[in-house]
Amino acid sequence: MHMRRIPVCALVFGLLALGSGPGLIATEDERQAIAPARSGLDAVPLPPLDDFEPAVQEHLRQSSDALATVVSREPGAGALGAAYGALARVFHAYELFESAEPAYRNAVRLASGDATWRYLLGHLYQQMGRLPEAAEQYEAAIRLQPDWRTTAVRLGEVYLQLNRLSDAREQFQSAVTTFPSVARNGLGEIALRENRFGEAVDHFRAVLERVPTATSVHYSLAMAYRGAGRLDDARAQLERRGPGTVRIADPTVDNLQSLVRGERLLVIHGRRLYDAGQFEAAAEAFRRALETSPESAPARGNLGLALSQLGRLDEAVPHLQRAFVDAPDDTAIRSTLVRGLLRLSRYDEAIAVLRRIASLDPDHEESVVSLAVLLSNRGRFSEAVKVLELAAQRQPAAATVATTLARLLASAPDRSLRDGTRALTLAMRVYETSLTATDAETVALALAELDRCGEARDWMQRAIAIAESSDENARLKGELRNYPTEACRRP
Repeated sequence: MHMRRIPVCALVFGLLALGSGPGLIATEDERQAIAPARSGLDAVPLPPLDDFEPAVQEHLRQSSDALATVVSREPGAGALGAAYGALARVFHAYELFESAEPAYRNAVRLASGDATWRYLLGHLYQQMGRLPEAAEQYEAAIRLQPDWRTTAVRLGEVYLQLNRLSDAREQFQSAVTTFPSVARNGLGEIALRENRFGEAVDHFRAVLERVPTATSVHYSLAMAYRGAGRLDDARAQLERRGPGTVRIADPTVDNLQSLVRGERLLVIHGRRLYDAGQFEAAAEAFRRALETSPESAPARGNLGLALSQLGRLDEAVPHLQRAFVDAPDDTAIRSTLVRGLLRLSRYDEAIAVLRRIASLDPDHEESVVSLAVLLSNRGRFSEAVKVLELAAQRQPAAATVATTLARLLASAPDRSLRDGTRALTLAMRVYETSLTATDAETVALALAELDRCGEARDWMQRAIAIAESSDENARLKGELRNYPTEACRRP
């Protein structure tokens, strides 16, 4: 497809005006590029700026102008290499890989003794999935700086992806003292692939002891337990898995984040960090986005979510409350806000949020049931029943609504609210489709309210049998003593 040539004035790069600097040239696909400053260097393609915010356009212009200024001074190879490297870092920060790569290559050629540019070019290739090239650059960086343990970890990660397990083990073992969590996680993955499951379990457990927020490691630990035949342990770990990762402190790479400008790009960047479980870095990106655009609802909402993941609820809740006003249909924001308010024991505020959600989305079963449960926990049983009755009328097939309503009608402390007959009808209807222990227990509650004690006890024993291999079994056995053969209606 023929691409529209972007005028030099639209690109706002000032290089062409500097006669002694590298001028703008057109590449084969008619995009603009920075011409090589010297023979033997690569042209650096420039991205079209139409889709960027003004702050980003200005940043790219300033960065390219800085290279032109250095070139105009006819510097030595080292200074020119550093200038190309600085420009590459800006492109890299915005994930403009096609522009960053040749700029890094120029830096490597000009400043061949500086491991930084080799390392960053390796990281760029790793992000792009060009693993053999990433390994080549990391290996060169290690030769220049053998004591950089961050390079050893990165190279170990690449070797692991290339299934070069022996080489990966060597790199991770060299970094165990400096980066024990990341290195042992890598060693655990190697042991897992080599079917040495006991060793893998030891490594992954050590990682989680050091970094409990690295919830993705629970999956690897589950696979190690499964390989070792410990299936119950494997299931328990699978239930705890999440997005949190374990990572090294890497100032060389992490400082790239500080270069990003513009609210929209900072939010996108922050979401990538958040999805990777890097919540601290994500929060910083969202905070900077909010500083750039104080009215940004995405920045504020995502900042609240990241702070919540970090356990900083006092900071998170105000951001989430404002984001909820702007985006009440955002399920992540509203559920995190409710959880935060509950953990801070701000129950009335949580109830108000849940009422708002129920009014906006009355068919959202989880929110309706949560509201009813919270009202019940606050002793507001009549309100809870009304909420559930309305929901049941709207959604007769909603099983969780029916079960919760049946339990309240069977056992509410306010006896004027009880209706054993209706509770039994609801409970039986749900049980016939689900056959779960909880629903069998609900039938027992309804029968007890009707003083049908023998049947109620039979249903509790059925619930215990259904829950035989689950954590519910012990609780249900304890509840059985509350079901005598006579006078079983609860006070």
